[in-house]
Amino acid sequence: MRTLSVRLDDQTDSLLRAFCARTGQTQSDAVKAGIAALAARSETTAQMAEDLGLVGCFDSGVGDLGRNHSQRLREKLAGKTRRG
Repeated sequence: MRTLSVRLDDQTDSLLRAFCARTGQTQSDAVKAGIAALAARSETTAQMAEDLGLVGCFDSGVGDLGRNHSQRLREKLAGKTRRG
């Protein structure tokens, strides 16, 4: 078995300590369970972003930006090339 060192900010450390105190799990077991739970998720990163409310949380003023992002990027890059 390999050992892994992880740096936690104060808030994450507090969450981990509180979780372990509440459940009686060791910190190692809690982290292992968290990794296993994340690995078991079958969601794509796009689905996770949507679940977290990250999709559509900003209004660009362009209604089709998500569907036509490649075309919009090409247009932006072409505009920069013409100006320079």
